[in-house]
Amino acid sequence: YKNMPTANLPFLIFLYILFWLINFSSTLVIGNVESSRSLTAANMLGYVVWFFAMFSISSIAQNMEDERMQGTFEHLHLSSVDIKSIFLVRALIHAIESIVIIAIFILIVGLIHRVVVFTNIYSLLVLLILLPGLYGFAFFLAGLVLMMRSKEAKNWLAILIYVLLVPLLIPERILSPAVREIFSYFPMFQSVMMLRKLNIERIPLNLMGVDFVKLVITSILFLVIGLLIFDIADKKAKKKGILGTY
Repeated sequence: YKNMPTANLPFLIFLYILFWLINFSSTLVIGNVESSRSLTAANMLGYVVWFFAMFSISSIAQNMEDERMQGTFEHLHLSSVDIKSIFLVRALIHAIESIVIIAIFILIVGLIHRVVVFTNIYSLLVLLILLPGLYGFAFFLAGLVLMMRSKEAKNWLAILIYVLLVPLLIPERILSPAVREIFSYFPMFQSVMMLRKLNIERIPLNLMGVDFVKLVITSILFLVIGLLIFDIADKKAKKKGILGTY
């Protein structure tokens, strides 16, 4: 992330091409919509959460696997600082970088498509509450990766992650009611639904009390469960001597 923003220009172009494909596909699937700008804004809100989810996974789960491949993951355990705290601090630093990237990207999309993505200031509160849930999900995945020795198993896990996060990128009206109900218990999808209600449907936050409480609870639960799973996996890996990948 050196020489911002020029170093990230290819990445921003990639992000826009991917978003354009998603937006174009949504238009084809849904057909004629009342407002193409509303659809673009709705897709962009899902895209923002997807971006933060992928960035969280990269800064924790992928970062940990890179450390294992380089043989430095074992060295981190020699530090007086807890291993989870090390990765959490790194993730928070990466979060600042990701905010800069996504802010530039939102500006680009807004100028090209003439759409305002965020119209409600409380959207920032929703994203802030989502953050613990994203990190919990990333630690959960890091724990699974730590317990896996097979490269094929890790590849299948990566595919599963992408499949699970795909609904973030599409309008929820495409999903069946049963699928929407299942995903409503995941903070990533809850936050997207709330962001769309706040910014597209213009529903005030005080009328979404149940959704708000649900997001807070599930986000905290995801963080607690993720940290527990990672801690268990880390202890087992130390006992088996598989902190490194050789």
